[in-house]
Amino acid sequence: MRHGCVALGITDTRHRPIEVSALRWSSAATSWAGFPVESHVLWRQGELTECGIDNPLLGLCVAGTGKLQVRDGKTVRHLTSSPGRFSLLCRGFTQKPVTWSGSREMLYVAINVDQLERLMRHDLDLTCLNFDPQFAVRDPHVVSLVLNMRDEIQAGCPTGKLYGEALSLALASYLFKRFSHEMGQEGRDRLALSPNQVARIREYVRANLARDIGLSELADQLSLSPHYFSILFKHAVGGSPHHHVVRERIREAQRLLAAGRPAISDVALNLGFSDQSHFSQAFRKMTGTTPKRYQAPC
Repeated sequence: MRHGCVALGITDTRHRPIEVSALRWSSAATSWAGFPVESHVLWRQGELTECGIDNPLLGLCVAGTGKLQVRDGKTVRHLTSSPGRFSLLCRGFTQKPVTWSGSREMLYVAINVDQLERLMRHDLDLTCLNFDPQFAVRDPHVVSLVLNMRDEIQAGCPTGKLYGEALSLALASYLFKRFSHEMGQEGRDRLALSPNQVARIREYVRANLARDIGLSELADQLSLSPHYFSILFKHAVGGSPHHHVVRERIREAQRLLAAGRPAISDVALNLGFSDQSHFSQAFRKMTGTTPKRYQAPC
């Protein structure tokens, strides 16, 4: 393991990096399209006092147990960090001083400002990026999203950039609703995609099944932000853009397999799946059978 703080980006008041952990792996080494994610082993003892970060940072404990002392003015809070609990640091130099003991394996997610601006555009007042700092919090929804990010990255990102963007957007939106100082503009709740707009997206997806379609790319077809597009699309179709793309790929695979006996590996690659294994898993999950069993007999 090498030391580093690539996603953490913690600095002192002179903007010098503060190292508090050993890096195990980073999403930067993969094709991951979502927020930066890294696995670190936190040093057995440490303290952060006057420090700052450029992006809000979520740290989820996945192994080990540690004790935290968080100073808030004259008050000192004593907390336990254990698997399934996470901490959330805000931007800038407004962190609460924290001391810890006990080595832990942590998954860190940097809520990247530039990515968030691209995904949410005018749908979010970016002053909301200053979360209220949280320490050793339990929230199954946050844990599930972060672990899904980890699993996708460790698998080599077979699902594509749309899935990474969608997970990141879901995490940011949820954190804003629960932990931000003030909410961004919700707005336009009564609007919906028209049948023509839904048909346009369906047609675009069918014409690009072999490509790794991104969330921003789909939203651009309707001149909407990815954030707002995701909300309206789910209301209109009953599922996320990612699920819709996978469903359309499987439907096309069913048509091809029923029409003849093409090589399953060719079907997988021609429909945008990273490999035959990933295709087979998705096919079985949706149809209840394998591609080979589904094929028409010779």
